[in-house]
Amino acid sequence: MSIDYMKSGRLAVNVLIDLYNLKHEPKATFDFIDKTIFPTAARTKESSELLNNYLDWLTDHFTRHNCDLTKLEVLEITIWTDFDNTKTPPGMSNCKEFIVHTLTKWKADERDEQTIEISQTEIIKESFIKQRIPEFK
Repeated sequence: MSIDYMKSGRLAVNVLIDLYNLKHEPKATFDFIDKTIFPTAARTKESSELLNNYLDWLTDHFTRHNCDLTKLEVLEITIWTDFDNTKTPPGMSNCKEFIVHTLTKWKADERDEQTIEISQTEIIKESFIKQRIPEFK
């Protein structure tokens, strides 16, 4: 959920930036079982590449831990933020601070569905809220 390139050159926060600039709520859900992204406005070449990069990683991750990926019944990650309520950090007049939230739902092997919510503060250049954070292809 953080702004990093550990698993992909694409960034989930750019999906939120795109939605915000399209005047949509900056909130997107990635469904790793159905391989879909919601809302429709969030379905772009870049967001699809992000989803596929994480799907590839998930397969490798399960294999390395000797887990059966077919036992995974639900895996959805919803990410959102509120770009209208950003702050300018002290001494960083060209930056904006905001909180990115994620809600992950997962269910495996006929067990109860689990959820976990994580929030993280991020700081980016103010211009990136219009132009997106640079990505690697």
